[in-house]
Amino acid sequence: MKQSKLAAVFAMLLLTGAQQPPSSNTPATPSQPAADAEPIVVQGKWQPAPHRSPMPRHELVAEWGVPAPYQGMTNPLQRRKTVLDQGQAIYKQYCAVCHGDSGAGNGIAGKGLSPSPGNLVWLSDVPEKQWDEFMYWTIAEGGTALGTSMPPYRQLLKQDEIWAVTAYIQENIPFVSRMR
Repeated sequence: MKQSKLAAVFAMLLLTGAQQPPSSNTPATPSQPAADAEPIVVQGKWQPAPHRSPMPRHELVAEWGVPAPYQGMTNPLQRRKTVLDQGQAIYKQYCAVCHGDSGAGNGIAGKGLSPSPGNLVWLSDVPEKQWDEFMYWTIAEGGTALGTSMPPYRQLLKQDEIWAVTAYIQENIPFVSRMR
């Protein structure tokens, strides 16, 4: 059922003349999408209804799944201390200011955002949101196309850095938080 919905979305893209991501010299693989790919957001079906969910990405994934080229991606990095330490450093530098040190969406810069930053603690109760492909897509594409303030990090962070912060978040869920 999800596959037919996804196919309908892509057919709609072709009919409306939406541009496909530019090709690169290095083809995307399930663990590494093209670095110069355009943001993956489908007009129409991928636009969240503001009254339905405070977390539009989760609503979209529940209905349509993770978009290509992120489908089927797996983290190629082993969860070693060095990878988790790198992920923690990246989280502290780029994520904690909005998501908070505990991941509860209560960072100092996030308090004034609408919608509020995602509560990563909540992810521990929703196992499918911990999928590698979901986490990579979320970090790489950000949320501006979904009406949130999260910037896309695919141009700022290398693929291994996105994977490292993904591993750190997954390994440390649930964060200790009074928000839970």
